[in-house]
Amino acid sequence: MDDIDIKILEGINAISPNSFVSPVKINEILKLNQTELGDRLKMLKKSGHVGIITSAFVSSLTLPNFILKVILTELGRQSLRKKR
Repeated sequence: MDDIDIKILEGINAISPNSFVSPVKINEILKLNQTELGDRLKMLKKSGHVGIITSAFVSSLTLPNFILKVILTELGRQSLRKKR
C-alpha cells in the first residue's frame, strides 16, 4: 500500500467512515483519474481494506469500471490509525 492508497482510505473516511459512499464523491477530493481510482479500489478490496458495490451500468455516480459504492472495512480503519 502506497501514499495514494492511504489518501483514498482517508477520503472515504472523511466522507463517511461507517457507511457506503460514492467513489465519485471521493474523487472530488482526490482528483485522480477515474480509471486509476477504480483500479486502486479493486486492489484495496482484494487486500481487504474496502468493500465495494458494483453496478451493471455506468452512470454519473459510478466509475468507468462500474464501481458504484465503497466502504471502509475494519482493516481499512486499522490501517488509517497505524499511518497517523
